[in-house]
Formats: sequence, C-alpha cells, structure tokens
Amino acid sequence: MSLRLHPKHGVNPTIPRCYLCGENKNEVVLLGNAYKDQAPMNMCLDKSPCDKCKDYMRQGIILIGVRDGEQGDNPYRTGNFCVLKEEAVKRALKDCEGILKSRVAFVDETTWEALGLPVVKFK
Repeated sequence: MSLRLHPKHGVNPTIPRCYLCGENKNEVVLLGNAYKDQAPMNMCLDKSPCDKCKDYMRQGIILIGVRDGEQGDNPYRTGNFCVLKEEAVKRALKDCEGILKSRVAFVDETTWEALGLPVVKFK
C-alpha cells in the first residue's frame, strides 16, 4: 500500500470519530491527498462503532435521541443516549427485530419522552 502525500499538508492526519457516540476513536488516519484540503482534526469516516459502543452493543441496544422530524442515515442528534437490555426493547416495541439485529436505533424526541427514557446527555 502506498500513501500519496498531499502536496501542501503531507500525510494529512485526522482522528476518526465514532458514528454512534461522537467520541474520538483510539486511532489516527493518514489521509494524504485522499482529502482535497487540510483534514479536520476529527471527522467521522465510517459507521463502524468505537470500542466503547461495541461493548454497549454487547450489553444491550443503543438508543440515540434525535430531533423530531429528522430522517435518513445521519439525523440531527439531541445528545440523549442510553442502552436498554433486549428484554426492555421487546416489551416497549412490537416490531423490533431490525433493532435487535442492528443493536442501535435513533429515537425521536416525542417517542423518547413517551417511552419514559432518561434525559441523559452523552456529550
């Protein structure tokens, strides 16, 4: 493998952020000229969870609060974050097989309140 250096920024390093919790991963990525300008100090490069989120996913289902009306792969996060045991998710939701398989779900503010989930700001 070869790294083509950025003509101005050299190896052009960045620290990847976790797509789920937003915290820095314990990694450094050298982008070289794969990034057209100077890479930001931190950036989300993929959807793979960090080690902490992987551990949360072994314990239960990660729920991430998002703003009402948000849709898509990267909705605006409110900062609410919690982990529920599988049994609790099964009791709260009838059709939850997709959530149980993916181990993570975005929950809008209205649903978050209706489920009585704690308002715990992750970051």
